[in-house]
Amino acid sequence: MKEYVLENVTTKPDLWRHGDPVRPELGVSYKTYPGRAVFGLRALDGKYVAFCCVARTLDVPWDIMSLSSFTSKDGTIYVPYTVWSLRKGAGRVIINELINFVKKSDESIRRIVTLSPRTDMAKNFHLRNGAKEIATHVVTVNFEYEVKHERH
Repeated sequence: MKEYVLENVTTKPDLWRHGDPVRPELGVSYKTYPGRAVFGLRALDGKYVAFCCVARTLDVPWDIMSLSSFTSKDGTIYVPYTVWSLRKGAGRVIINELINFVKKSDESIRRIVTLSPRTDMAKNFHLRNGAKEIATHVVTVNFEYEVKHERH
């Protein structure tokens, strides 16, 4: 039995509005703009233990401005741009659950590429989680996760 449930909590900003330590400057209107979503990882006890903000984009972004420009409801690249965990290990679980969600439910997504801060913590997290570093920019790094869609 699974310990956690991935939920789209975009319409429930009271759950996540004040919690983002990665990009606290980005408000609710940014994170809920068409083509963007917020996912929560809920434990069986009902508590949320991690959150992840994602955008669908038309190209791989290199900073928040390009993420804004490239966001589109029709985007084929899924970009997790902020992840935060409230329980040890939950950040890894939410990223993996998000990848599985995309593989099972959205064949229009061709790539999953992060827009991560340029920190050792982000680098170690994504590399240990199976991503490949594909680009380094002034303040961000892109890590790519493999997408192999599951046929129904």
